Amino acid sequence: MDSQNSKEGADEVVSDPPVVRPESILSFDGATAQTLSISDQHVNILVTHRPEKDEKNDNSADDVDDMVKSLFKLTLIPFHRDILNPPAPPKETDGDKNSDPKSPDAKRTKRTDETEKVESVPSSTVLSFLSDFHFRLTSESGAEYSYYEALPTLISSEGQVERTPTFPGASSTQGGFKMEMISPATYRQIARAMPAPSTALVNETPTMYQTVSEPFITSICEGNSLSWIQNVVSAKKEVERLLINHKDFVLNVDTKWRSHPDALLIPRSEWYQHPATADLYCLGIVKQSGLRTLRDLRGEHIPMLKAMILEGTKAIQTIYGIESNQIRVFVHYQPQFCHFHVHFTRLENEVGCSMERGHLVSDIVQNLEMDSDYYKKRTISFRLRTTDSLYEQLAEAACSEMKTAENMDVE
Repeated sequence: MDSQNSKEGADEVVSDPPVVRPESILSFDGATAQTLSISDQHVNILVTHRPEKDEKNDNSADDVDDMVKSLFKLTLIPFHRDILNPPAPPKETDGDKNSDPKSPDAKRTKRTDETEKVESVPSSTVLSFLSDFHFRLTSESGAEYSYYEALPTLISSEGQVERTPTFPGASSTQGGFKMEMISPATYRQIARAMPAPSTALVNETPTMYQTVSEPFITSICEGNSLSWIQNVVSAKKEVERLLINHKDFVLNVDTKWRSHPDALLIPRSEWYQHPATADLYCLGIVKQSGLRTLRDLRGEHIPMLKAMILEGTKAIQTIYGIESNQIRVFVHYQPQFCHFHVHFTRLENEVGCSMERGHLVSDIVQNLEMDSDYYKKRTISFRLRTTDSLYEQLAEAACSEMKTAENMDVE
């Protein structure tokens, strides 16, 4: 393990833009909020607002096309969930259908049916709920990603109530939550936060990768969406989450591990066998530029991959007390972001390890030992949202390959 802050293979560290706080976003003129998706413990909220006005050009914030979109990704308790997504009213029963349509009960049933058609709570309700909290910055990447703990704003430093909460009890000391904020959020980030209408299995041949997927990945990497990575691998940002700083990679606490002890407040000595280790989720990110996905791996990367397995599991065992045979080490294809990274999770934690997406690093090493160009040559199957623009392009490419093969068979 190399403790030196090596920048081998890393680009120049990206300069920090000013951190925009959630309170500022919520107070911007014309801000609206929409619940995109919600589960038992998490909710994704899209906040749309005008950008801050340029003092030199007061009209700069009046263009609708310039509206900024920010993602608020919250960890919830049941009480909060009921506010952001009220329980659906009871459905009409057979007994209700057979009742007198003129009776009061039938009229109440009719109103209930109308209520069921409401798709989301009003924007004002979501904004009011979020405004009941003070957001304490716990970590930020120096790019569009930042992380907060939401705290109650009821009591001032003098012990007096600052204001009456919109939802009594929602911001009690038991009602805080953790939040990841992405601002500004890209179309792709917003799409990932929404429930998928449907998905499909794609069989990506080497030709389909070269003609469709690789140009798509290149276009993403040429943008500024990965600027935060250089801040992380250089150990300039998220240092409180850093577990290993190896010459070839870093290992961090993944932001998906939301139950992890507060890295700023809880000493590392108390992380060992903490109850939260049941949700173990760490992320290894390589320092080499240009290594984007599983497709880019070659035989020359075997030593690095072996080091990630060995050093990563050793660090997790030392820091958290979890044996290496209880740790799953894998990669995604296609990944969430196109800079090669490796996931470390506990076997009981099955988040993100579906067989149509996950590839064990130990298997990857064996495949590369058999053939250095293994992932350049093989067809890789994975699941995509049917609304994803990449899916449409790959589907067209698959049809084209099929027609070509049929024509060859005829000849």
